[in-house]
Parts: sequence; structure tokens; C-alpha cells
Amino acid sequence: MRRLALGLAALLGLATPAAAQDYRAVGPFPQISGELDVGLLTLAQPRARDRTVRGSSSFLFGELAAGLHLSPTLSLQGVLAFDPAGEQLPNGTDIFLRRQAAFLESLFLDWRAHERLRLQAGKFNAPFGYGHHSFPGAFARFRAHEAYLIRESLGVGATYTWLSNARFGEHDISAALFTLDTSPFSNTLFTRRRCCEEGFERYSRNSLRQGGAGNNGRLTNFAIALDGDRMPFLPNFSYHAAMVSRGAGKDGAAREWGYALGARFRVEWTPQVRTLFFGEFVEFRNAGGRPIEVIDEDGTELAVRERRRFGTLGAQTTHGDWRATLVWQVEERRREANRVPTRRYLEATVGREIGWGFGVDLGYQYAVNPGEERTGSAHGFVSRLGFTQRF
Repeated sequence: MRRLALGLAALLGLATPAAAQDYRAVGPFPQISGELDVGLLTLAQPRARDRTVRGSSSFLFGELAAGLHLSPTLSLQGVLAFDPAGEQLPNGTDIFLRRQAAFLESLFLDWRAHERLRLQAGKFNAPFGYGHHSFPGAFARFRAHEAYLIRESLGVGATYTWLSNARFGEHDISAALFTLDTSPFSNTLFTRRRCCEEGFERYSRNSLRQGGAGNNGRLTNFAIALDGDRMPFLPNFSYHAAMVSRGAGKDGAAREWGYALGARFRVEWTPQVRTLFFGEFVEFRNAGGRPIEVIDEDGTELAVRERRRFGTLGAQTTHGDWRATLVWQVEERRREANRVPTRRYLEATVGREIGWGFGVDLGYQYAVNPGEERTGSAHGFVSRLGFTQRF
């Protein structure tokens, strides 16, 4: 399954270009391989000032990735994502798997046309950002996933290794041309909205009328990413730089532009102790495509200009099966109307692998302005019970 994961990493724009290019499926064909990587995430904030986040919530977050290899160079890749279909706000209670859903996040043909060139066509995640797929800890990856993953992109993409040598390392360029998937493959599983119940972000297939950046039914949205690692002059260092541009949907008035810059650096203190330093900064201008919103009680509408930023800095130290992670994340949304306060999160966890594919991370979270109704801070307990199984 490591081979499948590395193949998917190339499409996702992760900083593993060299490993992805080394992949070669071996016969007999056809063959199937896959990996289940899912976690039960829990956040408890019993004394939060904002009632909307007071209490506890638990939900599944992860994916089932599988590949049907038809030949050494051609395969069909798919990802079934497990994710809540709406906001997880306990409102003073304890909730468990509320609005839990699953949907087909990726389904694409992957063709290795040349040793340095891979082509993809179908439904995939655009190559923009890396943290939403690899941040360690309990909630860091989930927050990045919700903030800037360009998911369910329907179109074509390619990854080309433009430099590969012992002196300068491995460097890839990835590009994609896409629109939001509104086909029957965008339908959610398990969860349907009940009558008069609010809080659902999605509960059926995507449609053009729901609007949003990139949801225009045309291949006028694109993403470009650069990834590199294995540089002798920067050992154990990898980088990711990307740009995305998405046209306005039916509710928008301008094109959205996004930029991402991330890096990872591993320090090996001893053969058993090592620390991974990681960070990523993402910015969207005209976030959401400048959606037209009602801005006052008189019903006045305005195409709201927004600059959205999301930053992450963190470090994880591992010793054998044990790990300790510290992550700082900031979400800033500068809007000219219907303003939203800046949110900040500090998370500290300790975890380890406990056998049979299970791992656990437990820790503390300090959050500023995490709620929907009141500003202020909140102290909380976070945990992630993960399970990974390859086949």
C-alpha cells in the first residue's frame, strides 16, 4: 500500500516526488491494493464561553484509498472519504457521529506515460497545499482540510519531474485543470438532512445552484504546484509551493486566487530520537469568489470581498512508538461585511502506536474565538484514536 499512497501523493501535491517516481507495480495484472486510514476525533470543551462549542463532539475523519492496477503504467485510483456532513457544534451537549457521512473524494485514471511524467483524468483533489493530508497531532490535519483542501475536482492533471539528480535532488511540477464535480459521484453516503434541521453543509450531490468558487461547470479553474526533496545541500528538507485560481460560481462576482507555501525539516538527534518541524501558510484573495450576501436587516446585498489566511507551525518529536506534537494554527478572515473574528489554536498531544494497526493521541487545546456567537477563549481536551490497515 505504500506504493499506492505514494502514487496518490504525487497527485495531491505532497512533498514526496522522488518516492512517487520510483513506483513500479509488479504483476500479475490486474491487481488491487489499498489502505484504510481513519481516526475517531474527540474535542471536549466543557467550560467554553460560547455555548455553541460547549460540550463534546466525536466524529470519524479519514479515508479508504484503493487502486486497481491494470498494467505497470496504468491504474484506476479511488478515495472514499469519511467526514462530517455539517458543523460539529455540541451546543452544551455531547454529540457522537452526528451528521457523519462518507463520499467519493477521488476516482481517476493514472497513467505513467514516461519515467518522469504521470497523467491523470477524472475526479481528484487539486495539487494545492500539503498539510491537509499529512499534519500530525489530533486536529491539525482536520483544520487544514476544512480550510483549504481543493477537493472533488473533476478534470485532468499531470505531474512532471523536471529535475532529478544527485547534486540538486528531486523536483516536480504538478498542474490541474478542473471544475467542481456535480455528477452523481458527488453524492454523500449514510447521511441525509432531516426536516427542519440546520447545520448541514452538504447532504446530497453537488449542484451548480449551490455556488462557490470553482463551481461553474467549466474547465476554467487551475492549480500549479512545485515540490522538492532529497537535496544534498538541505538534507531531510522538503518544500511545497502552489497557486490555484477558481472562477466565481452562481453566487459570486470575482475570480478567487490562492497561494500556498509549506516546508518540512527532520532533525535526527539520535538513531531513536528525531524531530519533524513543519509549517504551511495559505492565502486566498476574493475567497469564495466574492459571494453576494445580505449585509443588513433591510436586505441590502453586497459582493463581499474577503482575504482569507490560514497558517500552521508545529513540531513532532518521536522516540520509538512514542510521539509528542505541538501545533499552532491561525485562521484569519478579513471581510468587508459580515465580519468573522480571527481564530487561533494551540494543540499539544502525546501519543503512541498501540498495536494491531491502532494508534492514540491525547492532549490539550487552547482556542481563541472558536465559537459562532461569542468571542473569547476556551480550554479543551482533544484525542484521536486512529486505525490503519493495508491490503
